[in-house]
Amino acid sequence: MRMLQSIRSVVVIAALAVSLALGGCAKAGADTTCKDFVAMSEADQTEQVQKMYKDKHGEEPAAGAATALRAEAIAYCKTAGKEDTKIKEVPIS
Repeated sequence: MRMLQSIRSVVVIAALAVSLALGGCAKAGADTTCKDFVAMSEADQTEQVQKMYKDKHGEEPAAGAATALRAEAIAYCKTAGKEDTKIKEVPIS
């Protein structure tokens, strides 16, 4: 019985840790670092630049603009940006 409780505790703690880690990534938006951004999937990168744009302008980017913003962010991170540079520092209009 005691072993079963220990196993349950470990499972609950592990699930909570994974949930917090994934939840933090999904909400990062403009605070995402270049290191994390370039390691993301294309879909996650697009989601992050959409959040960044919305944070800056208060609305969703126009259709197709997210693709251009994603390309700008990648180019910036691979040239002028450093690993700890946040994507909110990418110059966008």
